[in-house]
Amino acid sequence: MTAVAPPAALVEQVRAPVEEWHPRLHPVSVRVRLDGTGPELSSCEVWTGDADTVWARRADLVAAAGHTMLDLERALVAAGYVYDLTPDGRPKYRFDANDRRYTLDITRPW
Repeated sequence: MTAVAPPAALVEQVRAPVEEWHPRLHPVSVRVRLDGTGPELSSCEVWTGDADTVWARRADLVAAAGHTMLDLERALVAAGYVYDLTPDGRPKYRFDANDRRYTLDITRPW
C-alpha cells in the first residue's frame, strides 16, 4: 500500500506558528468536531497549556475543515508532532460527549 501524503495546506498551517504557540515543555492538544455522522471535520482548534496547566485556545486550523481525522494525524506527524497510541495502534483521542469533541494530546519530541 502506498502512503498518502497529508494535505499540504494543513501541514503548513500546523507547522507555521509552532514556535510561538508553545515552548517545548508545555502541553498541546488539538480538538476536533466531526461534521454530522461522516468522517469529515467541521472544526479543529489548537489548545496549549502553560506551566500552571491553564489551557488556552490558540488557533483555529481552518485548513482541517472538510478533511478527516486521519488527514489531521498525517499532517501532525509531517509537522514533527507525535501522539500516544492505544494498545491496538490507533491515536489516543479523548471524547467529550457534552460538546461532541475529540481531543488528541500532541508533543514535539525534540
